[in-house]
Amino acid sequence: MIAGSYVSFRAARYLIRDDRIYPFAIAVVLGGLVAARIGHVADNWSVYDGRPFELIAFWNGGIAVTGAPVGSTIAGFLTARRLRLPMGFMFDISVIGIALGEAIGRIGDIINGEHHAIACSGLPWCVRYTNPATLGQTDYVHPVAAYDGLIMVLIFIVLVAYWRRVRGRPPESRVYWAYLLLFGGFRFLTSFLRLDPLFIDGLQEAQLLGLIYAVAGGIMLPLLSARGLDSDGRHATTTRT
Repeated sequence: MIAGSYVSFRAARYLIRDDRIYPFAIAVVLGGLVAARIGHVADNWSVYDGRPFELIAFWNGGIAVTGAPVGSTIAGFLTARRLRLPMGFMFDISVIGIALGEAIGRIGDIINGEHHAIACSGLPWCVRYTNPATLGQTDYVHPVAAYDGLIMVLIFIVLVAYWRRVRGRPPESRVYWAYLLLFGGFRFLTSFLRLDPLFIDGLQEAQLLGLIYAVAGGIMLPLLSARGLDSDGRHATTTRT
């Protein structure tokens, strides 16, 4: 959270130079945490049914990061409106920091082995956990948390490069939709390597949400990019005139 927020704050200074970015960041983080906790509980309802206190016990059972974009988006939208911040711009710089934060967070998942994966053989990076204090599997499996971490590093790099290309050029929020497309698409695919509970129609909760994000990003990003090209063309015509 600290590393991601720092990157987003640096990017925000391109346009916003007052302290409104701080309450906005707090709202995005808290909204994401709440939604991620709800996603985790929904995905493991058989564990939490009848134990109401543990529904809010973030320290006991974890969170589901695929639920975070929903809460972060809602909280960010409401806070940006209240603080009169440029909505699209704030969403763009937020997902850059979120991507970095998610990449760093996967280090903890690799250490404790909490994300169980399918069997792995014949690959030099197959892993198994021999320390009984971890949650990892004793048989060789795919290091799915490492895959996710590397993917989030790649997404972070892509988003930074894309933001530098489109910043200051309307329409805003293209980086946000690019994040949803990449994050959702990759999570849908990597979830086939996970042993998470099935949620609906043979899909894991993360796969269902990832598919929704990827479809939304796949629709909105081309539409907004086309609007940006039209805007650039009109601007060039006006300048020549």
